This record gives sequence, C-alpha cells and structure tokens, in this order.
Amino acid sequence: MDISEQIVRAWLEIDGFLVQSRIKYKVYSGGSAGWGDIDLIGYRVKDGKRVAVDISAWMTYNITLSFVTKEKSNAYYRLFKSSFPEARDAIRKAFGVNSDDQYKLWLVVSYISPKQRADVEAACLKHVDRVVEFPTIMKELVDHIKKNPNPPQETESLQTIRALVLCGIIE
Repeated sequence: MDISEQIVRAWLEIDGFLVQSRIKYKVYSGGSAGWGDIDLIGYRVKDGKRVAVDISAWMTYNITLSFVTKEKSNAYYRLFKSSFPEARDAIRKAFGVNSDDQYKLWLVVSYISPKQRADVEAACLKHVDRVVEFPTIMKELVDHIKKNPNPPQETESLQTIRALVLCGIIE
C-alpha cells in the first residue's frame, strides 16, 4: 500500500470505517486477461454505509477536462477503472451485496483545475458518487490531529502528520 492509500485509509478510519485494501479482480481486454484492484473499501458499522475508494492522487498536477473526457486515454482509464463492470462486480462481491446502489464509489484525485472545477466534477460524477481532492483529506487529518494529538490508532501516516503538527511545521 503506497503512502496515498495509507493516508486515505487513515481518513476513512477516523470517520469510523473498517477498511480493507487491495480488492483484486480480473480484467479482460482484447482476448487477454490481467489484474486490477480497488484501492480501499470501507464499512461503517454505526450506519451500515459502504464505500469503495479509488485513489488517483498519483498526479502532481491539476486534473483538467481532457483527463475525464478522453475515453481512450490512459488517464481516463486510471481515473475511472473502478467504475468499469469487472471492478463493480468485485466491489459487490467484497461487500456481499447484489446491487451497485448498496454502496458508494468515491474517487480521490490530486487537484482539480480551479478554472474547470465544475465541468471536471460533473464529468467525474457520471462515473463515481463523490470526488475528493487529496488536499481536502490532508486538511481534515491535520484538523483531527490538532483536536486529538494522541489518536488511538497509530498508523505511520497519522504519526507523521502528528509529528509535523506538534513540531509546528504544519499549523
């Protein structure tokens, strides 16, 4: 699990989700097969909410409209692979549900182009139920650590954020 996935996992966990990572599934294309995976799935016991989360925070630049509308591009595939039929089948199986209406599909991205935000978000919401920018997740984790500097879960990502907050590097 890479650091982006660890951070998003911690974000889900502080919101009460039980989280599982790397839900693998087979992908068939052009007569050959390979493997794909859903980064995280979460189940929140208090209300039964289920989420599948694909993390595409691998980009260090803004997501523009071209990323989310060019269906033949690699970026489009990487952003929306969790909404494709094989992935949806794997999510339903992992949750033990029969319908895609029984869970939410979230996409975590690096940044959305400020000038194209509304159009990019609208295009993304055709494939997923929620789009979250990575800085939003980081801000929420920092705020959580500021309010609770000794969280009961001691993941490396939260330990690092706590150290940065306590050292005054992040205010």
